Amino acid sequence: KVVRSDKTDVTYPFTKTKALISNYLKRGKKKSEKLSRKFEKANPSFNNGSPKFGKEALIDRIRGFLFAIFEFPDKYIGWLPNAVRESIRLIREEKIEAIFTTAPPHSLFLMALLVKKITKVKLILDYRDPWALSRWDRGNSLKSMLEKWLERSAIKAADLCLFVTPKLREEYAKVYGQFGQSKFKVFSNGYDPDDFKQIAVNDSFGQGKDFVRFVHLGTLYKKRDPSNIFLAIAELLNEGVLKPKAVYFDFIGTVARELRNIHELIEKLNLTEVVRFLPPVPFAESLRTMYQADCLLLIQPGTDLQIPAKLFEYMFTRKPILAISEPKSATEQAILEGQLGIFAPAGDVAQIKNAIIKCLEIINQKIEPNEAYIQQFDYSKYIKILEENLESI
Repeated sequence: KVVRSDKTDVTYPFTKTKALISNYLKRGKKKSEKLSRKFEKANPSFNNGSPKFGKEALIDRIRGFLFAIFEFPDKYIGWLPNAVRESIRLIREEKIEAIFTTAPPHSLFLMALLVKKITKVKLILDYRDPWALSRWDRGNSLKSMLEKWLERSAIKAADLCLFVTPKLREEYAKVYGQFGQSKFKVFSNGYDPDDFKQIAVNDSFGQGKDFVRFVHLGTLYKKRDPSNIFLAIAELLNEGVLKPKAVYFDFIGTVARELRNIHELIEKLNLTEVVRFLPPVPFAESLRTMYQADCLLLIQPGTDLQIPAKLFEYMFTRKPILAISEPKSATEQAILEGQLGIFAPAGDVAQIKNAIIKCLEIINQKIEPNEAYIQQFDYSKYIKILEENLESI
């Protein structure tokens, strides 16, 4: 059921209050910044010309604290009151026997926990990303403590917990195994062969060009930072291994605000003729682009538990994959087991350079991936595993 935040929705007071507080604090911050500029003009040598007044810093702290409350455990929490009420109504009216909830957003697990407590139906938690054990979202210690308590309660109440990678399952079984090892199962992402049926390709598709094209599809955000890749490309250009107009690294998708500085890095390293940022494309077009690429880029630093979902569409194309991630991670394991391409540690520029060189060597040779490994992620077959897991409860 889709619940919209309009004036008839019970979440409206919640979202409206959040917006009013945000606007009020923004006005206060603007006034403080105006004072800062005046002070800077009158005292250009003070604190390198960029003082930060106590009021401005205080406003930032208050805003961060209030948003941490309003957005706990995430920004979708305002949906919870209606979701719980409607879920209970549907379960009772239609005699539903189980709740299947997938996250993120992890506020859905909190919603499902409340519904489970009231209705006593079966509860399945499906982890596409970790919650309290996330490697990416560490920060506020109070928030972290509350998330661990909520997650512990949800897992204890759950009848089945599904995890997107074996490594993620192992991590959760190690921390929460006292609630029953048998309830922890692996249900990976995969690919749907039907998605590719409308794309006419043959052995010459994407060929006939006089340059090599590396392609990354999807959003760059949080720790999915390509900076070390750019440093490696710059060194290879300086060494003459790569040449402008003979190779392109295309990033197709959006760049999150926290990584906007990478554009400055591109300018600083003189990579504007080699690295290109292109706007997002529809899903079908992204699949076509995968076939047109010579090598597909996969970036997953900062976490060893997850695999980007795009890997499964990547592997279906049988194109070489250059994976930049953490050593001994779920991503490295997939690349090696599937013989899908080349892996390099995200924090090692020298090894990224070597990986790019290896990719250039194998591009002209048709790679021979592990077909049995690829076939196991075909959703038309893989869905049977989900059926078996559901029947087990």
